[in-house]
Amino acid sequence: MPTPRLDRRISHGTARNALGLALEDPHIACADGFCLSVLAPTPADVLLLPAQTLEIGFPTRRPEPWDTWSTYLDPGSEDDDPTESVYLNVPVALVRDLIEAHGGEAPSIPRQRS
Repeated sequence: MPTPRLDRRISHGTARNALGLALEDPHIACADGFCLSVLAPTPADVLLLPAQTLEIGFPTRRPEPWDTWSTYLDPGSEDDDPTESVYLNVPVALVRDLIEAHGGEAPSIPRQRS
């Protein structure tokens, strides 16, 4: 199942501004409506890309299998509210499996200029 936005983040990292905020929209929407934020290390922060782990934030539903995903919760996150949480150092394969379990990446819709 193709995952072009995920693959781009893995291979190129996530460019960020001086405050550490992503310069591009970090969200990936899936075919079934599930959405999550996916950040890779910045290219300057890692010696080797592709990235091996990712930061995942604020999924629209609890990621499954929960017993696996809960081990990656940011210590400051509340495990009783998994959709308002950040998951750190998540292996790329686990993120890919999650996206594929939700039907893969939804087709991107080109932005209209007004």
